[in-house]
Amino acid sequence: MRLARHVGIITGLPDAYGRGRIIGDYRRVALYGIDRLVADKQEQLAATNTATMSEAVIRDREEINEQIRALKELQAMAATYGLDISQPAINAKEAIQWTYFGYLGAIKEQNGAAMSLGRISTFLDIYIERDLANGSLTESAAQELIDDLVIKLRMVRFLRAPAYNELFSGDPVWVTEAIGGVGEDGRPLVSKSSFRFLQTLYNLGPAPEPNLTVLWSAQMPTAFKQFLRPSLHRHQLHSVRK
Repeated sequence: MRLARHVGIITGLPDAYGRGRIIGDYRRVALYGIDRLVADKQEQLAATNTATMSEAVIRDREEINEQIRALKELQAMAATYGLDISQPAINAKEAIQWTYFGYLGAIKEQNGAAMSLGRISTFLDIYIERDLANGSLTESAAQELIDDLVIKLRMVRFLRAPAYNELFSGDPVWVTEAIGGVGEDGRPLVSKSSFRFLQTLYNLGPAPEPNLTVLWSAQMPTAFKQFLRPSLHRHQLHSVRK
């Protein structure tokens, strides 16, 4: 087992491996903005007005109302930082911050349940590439944005119930970011930001959180695999072979 871990065959488990892990889509905050998300929920709520008030419909209405409440509270939380997340993110900096707010609000609502970040590196890369192309962002500044995000993810703490907190002593927080792998159509899911997330291990030093889980595949770009191997050995990066 020690040898297997050393050569990076498997040093962790993939995200969502069937033990109750919650993975929200926090990208929606950056992509749509709170106003559009609330409007969509209100449309869903209105669609139930003419339905027979069965147990299922009543439950749906309660849940949708709770979702609207949570979205508005998320907007209020961001406002305390002087930021307006009512509209979609217009650049990479906002996309990263809006997505982080979504995750932060979610973990505070879930009483310490294991909640992963999902796969945001490829999503954020779209905003970064656009900013690089229009000259509003440099590569070093892009790396700094990712570094800053990872620092925040290392600092998050759940608002756990006392009994839950005693069980886990406040840690770990299971902030898992899935990197790499391939899609069902065989396309490698590697972007420049896949490299940027791994580079934080060199810039900031290794840490238990966030848990950077690499979905390994022989189909991934050679340059990424070459960049990944030293990271596995030096930083005990989690890797799962497909």
